[in-house]
Amino acid sequence: MGYAPLNALKVFDAVFRHGTFYGAAEELSVTPSAISHQMRHLEEWLGISLFERRGKQLKFDAHAVSLASALRLAFSDIDRACQEVRRKNKNQQLTVAVIPSVAICWLIPRLPLFRELEPKIDLKIIYAIFGHEINFEDVDIAIIYARDMPVVPKMHAIQILSGASAPVCSQSFVDSHPRLNDAGDVARCNLLHDTDTGGWRAWLGDAYPVKTGAAADIIFEDFNLLRAAVLAGQGIALCPTAIIQDDLETGRLVKLSDRTINNEYNYFAVCRESLDIGPVSIFFEWLSGATGSA
Repeated sequence: MGYAPLNALKVFDAVFRHGTFYGAAEELSVTPSAISHQMRHLEEWLGISLFERRGKQLKFDAHAVSLASALRLAFSDIDRACQEVRRKNKNQQLTVAVIPSVAICWLIPRLPLFRELEPKIDLKIIYAIFGHEINFEDVDIAIIYARDMPVVPKMHAIQILSGASAPVCSQSFVDSHPRLNDAGDVARCNLLHDTDTGGWRAWLGDAYPVKTGAAADIIFEDFNLLRAAVLAGQGIALCPTAIIQDDLETGRLVKLSDRTINNEYNYFAVCRESLDIGPVSIFFEWLSGATGSA
């Protein structure tokens, strides 16, 4: 009789999960007639009928349900074995989801340091968008911006960077505005915002009403747009100093005051739990050291 028809069994698994030939055909990128052919082949090999056709819907009998359950377990075991082989490959890929501000301003400039230490770990860097859920089935490590320490089942989390912000501007802006000694001086300048004015109200305090008689504010939807405007000398912005440390050290940006505000949001790294020292643990440990996290 030969071996079981594996292709037909794979098709049956899709048919059972979708309940229709059409749904299975969509998943497997074949025609419904090809699905029907495989099902006839499987039923002939088994010597039994697996379902009744009721229009486009299928009614599965007890044999079909039993076979489908066994196939799910078998395919899951095969998938786990394949994933394990991939993990043991010479070059192991690590998927890191990062919010855009941290990716552009902090992580990417430091990736060469990690590559020097771990040249055999392939990295895939993708965006983690603030306010959107992350599918941790597809992501090994995520760097996010949140009010509280993230709590995700089977994941570790640590705070890696502070969200404390200080007023900064370009050197050219300082040169063209020689008086920037106090909050009142700052309040009379072009203030740049990322989505709202709450941060500036908190930092300026009583000096904020002075803004009503000054130039109009500019609001940017994204931190990277805000940073680009500050670098271009268009005004003063409140920026997380931990994220723009490279800009401050190179003189691209100038911090106007040591007084910071923090709206209780900080930057956290979340990683999948691992029992061995694999690429996830290696990158997570490197990340902790690079940011001075405990």
